[in-house]
This record gives sequence, structure tokens and C-alpha cells, in this order.
Amino acid sequence: MNRKLTVREWILLGLLAVIALVSGYVMLFCMPMTARRDTALSETELCRVEIEAARLKVEEKRRMEQELEVLFADGAEPVAIANYDNLQPVMFELHTILSGAEDYSLSFGTVDTSQSIVRRSISLSFTSRSYESAREILEQLCGSAYRCLLDSVSISVGQSREGNVSVDGALLYFEYQRNVS
Repeated sequence: MNRKLTVREWILLGLLAVIALVSGYVMLFCMPMTARRDTALSETELCRVEIEAARLKVEEKRRMEQELEVLFADGAEPVAIANYDNLQPVMFELHTILSGAEDYSLSFGTVDTSQSIVRRSISLSFTSRSYESAREILEQLCGSAYRCLLDSVSISVGQSREGNVSVDGALLYFEYQRNVS
């Protein structure tokens, strides 16, 4: 069956050959190159993000180093975080500070030992003779030898002749626990 192809068949065969060449070019050259380019672009973007994160870490480290320099430049040693289970010395200190008050009460909350920095919460209320003495007690609590945070402070001045000042607040003491499981 050897017959001659017609012009129309030659044109269709030529069109099929062009389509096959274009398809082969796209499949074998363009698509792999596009995939490599996309991979390279995504890796470049990932590198940019990592560089930015590293730059932010360096800036944060420099800022913290400057804060440490300022902290140690004052001459006074900063207060360190006490080791865990420091309740006895904290109680002595609280008693010493609050002995200037008319009366006081402490209520101990739960101790959060889930992390290496233990948080011991204490609710505090006291009554003092004057606003100045209440302020002095609060300043002593803030300047404690043990790391603490004074929070939710409310001060009420009494209406009676004595003018007693009632203070309610929350103390959060921080302690360091070495082995956290």
C-alpha cells in the first residue's frame, strides 16, 4: 500500500509535526525550567526570611546587651531570681515589710511549676494609718530582695477621723526551678 499523500495530508502531517515539536519543547524544556525557577525563587524567599529573622535576633541581642550594660553600670547588683521553694524567706520579708501596717492579711494562690520560672501568687490586703505609710510599704514591696511583681493594686482612703488607708493587691513572686520535667 504505497500511495502518494495528498497536499492536504502533507499539510496535516506537517501541522502534527509542528505540534509534536512544540509539545516536546514545552514538556522537555520549558516545564522543567519553570519548575527549577519556581524552586529557586521559593528558596530565595526562604533565605530572605531567615536573614530577616537572624537580623531581628541580632538587633534584639544588641538591645538586651545594652540593657545589661545600663543595668550593671548603675553600680548596684541587680536582684537575682531566688531558687525554687523560697517561701520561708519570702514570708519573713513580707512580715518585716508589713509590720508597719495596722493589720494585714495574705492569701496564697496556686504555685505554677510548669516552667523553669516558678510563679507564686499571693493576694495581699493591709490597712495603714496614712497614705504616706501605705506608699512606703508598697515601695518596700517593689524593692524587695526577691523578684516579684505587684499587680492589681487598689487604694481606698477611709472616711473616718483616723483616715486609715486600705490597700488590696496581688503579688507574684518568681523563683527558679532547675529540673523541669
